[in-house]
Amino acid sequence: MNLRFNSNAIVTNSKGEILLVRLKKGPFAGGLCIPGGGIDPGELSHDAINREVLEETGIQIKNQFYPIGYCELIHDGVKDHRIVLLFHSTSDEIPRDTEEGEAKWMKYEEMGEKLIPFARESIRMWKEGRNYFKLIGGRDWSDEELEDLANLFSERI
Repeated sequence: MNLRFNSNAIVTNSKGEILLVRLKKGPFAGGLCIPGGGIDPGELSHDAINREVLEETGIQIKNQFYPIGYCELIHDGVKDHRIVLLFHSTSDEIPRDTEEGEAKWMKYEEMGEKLIPFARESIRMWKEGRNYFKLIGGRDWSDEELEDLANLFSERI
């Protein structure tokens, strides 16, 4: 089984909106996700999340990222195990579109089913004040959704 580490962030603004990326490619194309991606070998998680937010949204976060929790994504069918470190920060900068997707601020109530399952659970965890969740193939998600998610993270590394 492959073990990989990611950093993802929930970034909020002074209007209470969350920074999201509408993905342009991959199995979740068209879906909304929180910014983030793989941690490179030798890279610190805080450096990775700063890099990923900048690459995916064009925003250089000036405030500190605070760890809020983590999740585990396991899919036995594709032998993939992700440990995702989740962070929170704030910004009022204007996002821009990148090759990863269309970045924009959105109210939680506007997101609905557009959120990919990982992003939905990450935001739910944060809003509920929890610090952990897991998504395991065949239990919390369909096998197809987990395989799509594993492919998405593989493409972003």
